[in-house]
Amino acid sequence: MASRAGGRSIDSVADDASRGDRGAIAELLQRVVPVVTRRCRAELRPVDADRIAAGICRSILAEFQRRRRGGEAFLAFLHDAVSREIDSLPASSRITLPFGDLSAVERNVLVARIVVGFDVSETALSLRTTTSAVELVQHRALVKIRRGSLSGA
Repeated sequence: MASRAGGRSIDSVADDASRGDRGAIAELLQRVVPVVTRRCRAELRPVDADRIAAGICRSILAEFQRRRRGGEAFLAFLHDAVSREIDSLPASSRITLPFGDLSAVERNVLVARIVVGFDVSETALSLRTTTSAVELVQHRALVKIRRGSLSGA
């Protein structure tokens, strides 16, 4: 998801949507649904993923107008909302990602970059960090994975 698809930033679209602009709401959904669906398909059982993704998208639309703090990047709000929903599900609905011994931060960066398809800037916005930190964490995570696969772990 490009944060500037069609020349408008996702924050600009979210701001217009929060004021009730129907076109902006449609555009926001068009940009958010694939991201949420990819993340759910990566982290949840296939039988549950699409249904839960649709529910998350509905709850995001219902709540982002009230919960989004002034100046907060929409991608950060989105990441928090999706994480909260997925984390609230019973363990039987979730699958274990093959990321071995990665920390939560490393896992979040790889999920955002590889599964969701965010670029470095979008990942930094969604995780409330810098692009340099994202690049460093991604590098360290990939080194850990390579070492683990080469050692037969």
